[in-house]
Amino acid sequence: MIEFIFRQKNDALKLQQCLTKHDLTSWFHETLFQNKTHYNLTIDVSTPYNGLDSLMKGTTEFILWDKCIDWAEDILRNQFFYEDVSEIEQILEIISDMRMGERPELDQLLEEWDEPLFVRESLDRVFIDNIPVSFDSFSTFRLKKLQLRIAEMVELAIDEYKMEQEYQIFIHMLREYLASREKKLDTIHLFSTGFGFRFFDENLKEVSRKELTELIDRRLLTNHPLYVDSYTIAPLLSIAPEKIYVYGSSENNLIRTLQNIFEERIDLLPMHYFPEPLLYPSIDLANE
Repeated sequence: MIEFIFRQKNDALKLQQCLTKHDLTSWFHETLFQNKTHYNLTIDVSTPYNGLDSLMKGTTEFILWDKCIDWAEDILRNQFFYEDVSEIEQILEIISDMRMGERPELDQLLEEWDEPLFVRESLDRVFIDNIPVSFDSFSTFRLKKLQLRIAEMVELAIDEYKMEQEYQIFIHMLREYLASREKKLDTIHLFSTGFGFRFFDENLKEVSRKELTELIDRRLLTNHPLYVDSYTIAPLLSIAPEKIYVYGSSENNLIRTLQNIFEERIDLLPMHYFPEPLLYPSIDLANE
């Protein structure tokens, strides 16, 4: 038998759920110690055959996927003084994405480290003694390194959340500007070169960089110099076309931004849909 002692009832019940998934039998009961209620979880590791291994797996999952998020929320509330539930949920979602490997651009800012191995080794030390384990003390002393890592994740997630909020404000501002503009051309075709875009009008005649520069509303660059791309976003907003055909990939960050700004005005098409002869005008070799 292995016994965990918790200060929080919810922790005991969550761990019990994790262990049940691994076919472990456990008993939950409350005790009173120094006039404080504690919550005990006693686990039978005699069955199944690999009961101790199942206990290790279930407890590791509980720590990495439940407690880490609890610690992150505690840091947000008590160290960064977040109170708004919606903000907290959005930041925790970013942290969850990081922990599932879905935010590689943020994960690469952290030192590479085997969290599951660290947790298993920490649990090994307390399981060997076969005495009741105070989970809160275990977390404070044995899992301190993991908690410090979660604190780093929280800081990265807060920065990312703030950037995403600024981005949404930026998109909203440009949508409002676009709604106020009168169109200068009905249609624009944008061909992605990998380094930028070539502009073509509704007749598929290329619009030169000089022509685009002359079309730009200077207020865009004066009022928002840090946010508005003068080569693509500013000309498109100034032209305010009814339809924009973009030939490229949705993996392109700028294309995704254009889709967010222009919404239903944009159609994304494969690059090979654009007539290739228009990209490479024929050369009169006889005159060379």
